[in-house]
Amino acid sequence: MRILRLAATGTALLIVGCGDGGTILDPTPPTLSGQDQSSELAARPARQVQTSGDFAAIVDFSTLTLTPRGRNCLLQVNGELVFTGTIEGSATGRTTALVFAPCADVAASPPGTFPDVFKSELVFEGTVDGEPARANVLYMGRVQPGGRIAGRLVFSNGVQGRLAADAQVAVGGEYSGMVVIR
Repeated sequence: MRILRLAATGTALLIVGCGDGGTILDPTPPTLSGQDQSSELAARPARQVQTSGDFAAIVDFSTLTLTPRGRNCLLQVNGELVFTGTIEGSATGRTTALVFAPCADVAASPPGTFPDVFKSELVFEGTVDGEPARANVLYMGRVQPGGRIAGRLVFSNGVQGRLAADAQVAVGGEYSGMVVIR
């Protein structure tokens, strides 16, 4: 009795399912998802680019703030890095530095007088190897007394890579390294 009920239900499903003119053996057309549609678009392959060039550091001293942190000073300032070479364009943002001196001494001295560690969070717009590019950039490093910087530029979101930076505080310097353009 149970088998007869299952057979009748299966037959009814076959009849109802084929009512649109197709048969159960006909293939069902695929449903396109967002991923399926994106594969139809021409994708640009990622490529590696060896970079080198210069950058200028432009500091907006009107935005400078100094906050005591124990015997040290937390410095914050807005600015821009302007790139030439394989990378062309500008990156604007904010720099935070922990200067290893009291704020009163920092305020009375030119940039680079005291050692510090810094991080700049920037947004880059321009070109890389001639291709339009936009990316986030972290510029990090240590400033030695006298202002020399041994740092790195880390690009993400659009352009990926870590570049070596040899620079002078509040002036700029040279960059080099490999990036991947997406």
